[in-house]
Amino acid sequence: MMKAEYFGEQLGKNSGWIKELTEPLHKGTANNTELARKIYVWVRDNFTCTDHNRRTMDLTLKNLIKARKGNVAEINLLLTVMLLQENIDACPVLLSTRPNGFVYSPFPLLHQYNYVICRANIDGKTIFLDASEPMMGFGWLPLRCYNDEARAISKTAEVVTLSAYKLTETKYTTVFVVNDEKGNLIGSITQMPGYYESFQLREQVKEKGMEQLQKDIQKDFGTEVRISNFGIDSLQQYDQVLGIHYDFDLISEKEDIIYFNPMFGEAYRENLFKSAKRFYPVEMPFTMDETYNLQMEVPQGYAVDELPKSMMLKLNEGNHGFFEYRVSQSGNNISFRSRIKIGRAYFHPDEYEMLREFFNLVVKKQAEQIVFKKKN
Repeated sequence: MMKAEYFGEQLGKNSGWIKELTEPLHKGTANNTELARKIYVWVRDNFTCTDHNRRTMDLTLKNLIKARKGNVAEINLLLTVMLLQENIDACPVLLSTRPNGFVYSPFPLLHQYNYVICRANIDGKTIFLDASEPMMGFGWLPLRCYNDEARAISKTAEVVTLSAYKLTETKYTTVFVVNDEKGNLIGSITQMPGYYESFQLREQVKEKGMEQLQKDIQKDFGTEVRISNFGIDSLQQYDQVLGIHYDFDLISEKEDIIYFNPMFGEAYRENLFKSAKRFYPVEMPFTMDETYNLQMEVPQGYAVDELPKSMMLKLNEGNHGFFEYRVSQSGNNISFRSRIKIGRAYFHPDEYEMLREFFNLVVKKQAEQIVFKKKN
């Protein structure tokens, strides 16, 4: 592969013309990390990937520059060459994507691989890069790349491990609900989704617009609501997670009894694992840690008639996950917290029933409601 004309030979060629591309990117850079970031962003934003299922080149790098589009191998090999031209230690990495299946590690065969990324050692850190995906941040890879063992294409051809267990999708949601001067419930929500949910939301905003995202959130809220002051932070900062924030008014009749789900649209409404039996392992795309906090005032003119019971549920004896559900009342205020943490991304078939039952209990518990009764 290092000597092949359609792959490694491109890395060793005298590519002085590459300097013309990298020279303007030096302006304002203080170190190699900043320069590598600029090179990565330039390649990502100036080239369109036409095929995400390739390990070799069809175009030479010069023709790729002219066409401004190419397959994943071509784009990430260009990125690698540009980094090498600036004396940044980099090499391509061959991998098999999740849809393509695992590579048989003891006897790796070339046809088992279908994707190329770039590995760079910069300022003492190892960073993996994929410039073929629009809006993917520096140092992040698409989820399809995390499929266990890959191979660095270098003199040593060492194994590179890209496992889903190294990824944790962390999500925080904070909700405040109070009574306004007319006795109606109003509130505000601040949310920081995980990186990959942020990536999906960026794609959604690009495709359908911010207004449609607001409508979708309003539709999924779980009760009739009016949203205002909707905003998203860091929408163009692709390395960062989003910050979503908005105010809302709850539109409801003053019934004698009010049923109130404290999780609004953030509850799991159905089990992720639907089949009664499973004969293959469960391979989750990442580990997860989701925290939801609510602080609210009891609706004006009402009293708490019934609160859900708090509970703490472990996934297994190995402490690989838990579900926390806590609710309490202090005077006229209610505090609520729900947290789900799954610390593994791979489960054997004989663990499937445990995983399924865990999420059955999560769905059931998160559907419970606070009951408010109008005062006499």
